[in-house]
Amino acid sequence: MALVEMQRIYALVMKNDQAALLQMVQRAGCVQITPVGTDEAQGLSAADQRVQRNEEAMSRVRWAINRLSRYDPVKQSMFKPLPAVEPAALEEEDLSAAIAVVEQVEELERQSGELRGQHTRLEQMAEQLQPWAGLDVPASQIHDTATTRVWTGHAPQRGLNRLMKEWAGRPAVISVLGSQRDSATFYAVVHKACADDFLSDLRAIGYQHAAPLLNQETPAEQLEHIAWEREDLRVQEAHIEQRMADLGTSLHMLRLAYENLAARKGRLDALGTMAHTQSVSVLAGWAPKAVAQPLADAIIKAFPGAQAMVRDPIEGEDPPVLLHNHPVVRPYEAVITGFALPANGALDPTAVMMPFFAILFGMMVSDAGYGLVMALLIPILVKIMQPSEGARKIFWIIAGGGVSTVLWGALYNTWFGFGPWPSLFDPVNDSLPVMILCIGVGALHLFTGLILGAVQNFRRGDPFSAVCDQFSWILLVIGLGLLLLPQAAQIGKWMAILGAGIILVTAGRDKSKNPIKRLVSGFGALYGITSWVSDLLSYMRLFGMGLATGVIGMVINQLVGMIMGGGILGIIFGAVVFVGAHLFNAAINILGAYVHACRLQYIEFFGKFYEEGGKPFKPLRFAPRYVRLHE
Repeated sequence: MALVEMQRIYALVMKNDQAALLQMVQRAGCVQITPVGTDEAQGLSAADQRVQRNEEAMSRVRWAINRLSRYDPVKQSMFKPLPAVEPAALEEEDLSAAIAVVEQVEELERQSGELRGQHTRLEQMAEQLQPWAGLDVPASQIHDTATTRVWTGHAPQRGLNRLMKEWAGRPAVISVLGSQRDSATFYAVVHKACADDFLSDLRAIGYQHAAPLLNQETPAEQLEHIAWEREDLRVQEAHIEQRMADLGTSLHMLRLAYENLAARKGRLDALGTMAHTQSVSVLAGWAPKAVAQPLADAIIKAFPGAQAMVRDPIEGEDPPVLLHNHPVVRPYEAVITGFALPANGALDPTAVMMPFFAILFGMMVSDAGYGLVMALLIPILVKIMQPSEGARKIFWIIAGGGVSTVLWGALYNTWFGFGPWPSLFDPVNDSLPVMILCIGVGALHLFTGLILGAVQNFRRGDPFSAVCDQFSWILLVIGLGLLLLPQAAQIGKWMAILGAGIILVTAGRDKSKNPIKRLVSGFGALYGITSWVSDLLSYMRLFGMGLATGVIGMVINQLVGMIMGGGILGIIFGAVVFVGAHLFNAAINILGAYVHACRLQYIEFFGKFYEEGGKPFKPLRFAPRYVRLHE
């Protein structure tokens, strides 16, 4: 339960050693580099061309990785760990081979884009020619002559049929080439003497002018050529697809190249925060106290003429915050960072919060069978999947919750929805003891928060505030609770009076020296007892969610029992339903338990003492995306 003590570290090296220094610091992974405040000339900035070129290369490589990922010869799976590499693999300078692959992918994508464009053009041409497929002469031959007029286009089928009947026997030839829905495509050749009358009749039936594409071939011949061209395009696309698949074997190299570029980006960004003169460069940052001096010594030893020093923070500085806890407690740091880091000088509540989180989680899932699955399966998944540090913490939180769930499930006598023996607590048939238990756990949780607040005040040399702001509320709340017990009512009365008196007199001590105003503030503070009622009632969710888990499990078992009465097929189907339904029930309740356990920490527990505001420690280090570093 501690924050890592930080120290300032400074290093001055010759300018030609700056790149090697940053590599050394990145490899160490324990220095958060900060801008150097100096009036000397700054030789580099975030707008440096190298930064821009590096980011462009990163973007290109990542695009190529995404483009080739479907051709990865090594099938990816959430249960398969990322490939492990040595840190030296992320410091390669020559990325020409990877960039050459990226250029090939870009060229193939360009060719593929051109083929898609040609494919679209041919589809549009085919769509335009299809209605004229019945035309048995080239479109170039369909034109007016000295004695005839020609019309081509579309008209409603019924109107065109009526027109053909009306003009039967007259100097007009109407040829229907095809129809689609209620519209027909046609061409008509009419003697000039009747042209005006024919055009008037055409317009009357809803004629729309259209013409086939001018060509020396018939539309049918053009469609045949288009089909050949489209087949040729498909062959070319298949060839490009095969070449893409062949490049899929370079994915590992591309991923390593991306990690190299990402590591280089971190160094270049850090380079922009350093101070530079014509001959030297100065680096400044924060490092954990345990490693700051050894690192400074290593820098002096590694670079001739280098100077390095460390010092403690001075007044006005706000060092970054890094949590450090026992390995058993460390996973629960994810709950803290999910809310906000504690301020410098405040308490890290991870170790105290851990047992409460596990207890609350177990009470909400409350099925010992589900707990056994979590406790046994999670370590196996962590071993197989080798997840990232953040994901690993979540896994271990759920595993710890699984152990707690086994204990609470045994108390509730719930094993995959079954109750094989008498239980100590029965949320379904005798809910009042379970409700009292939930309120009791909540009260202990809240009082622990007050005690942590008192500890913070004692650490700061302010025991008076601990008595006024924390112990007074403990006396008041416990006293009011004892009033409900006839045997302890008298003690409870005096405890409540003492606690209320302290709050009434001291609540406004920091706001005003006027005793009247302080008394008014005290009355306002006493009104806060209502928030204690709502806080305690919030822990009834432990009962509600635990009851829901058990009841749903019982319903699943009753449903499966009915299904299994249908013979061998019923037994098989019932087994599938049993496993699937209980997995679903476990999943939704584990998710709900995690969310609500976090809420009870953030709202009720932290509200009693927590001082947030710390800035996270972000050292210059390797942070691979596609690979993992050897432990």
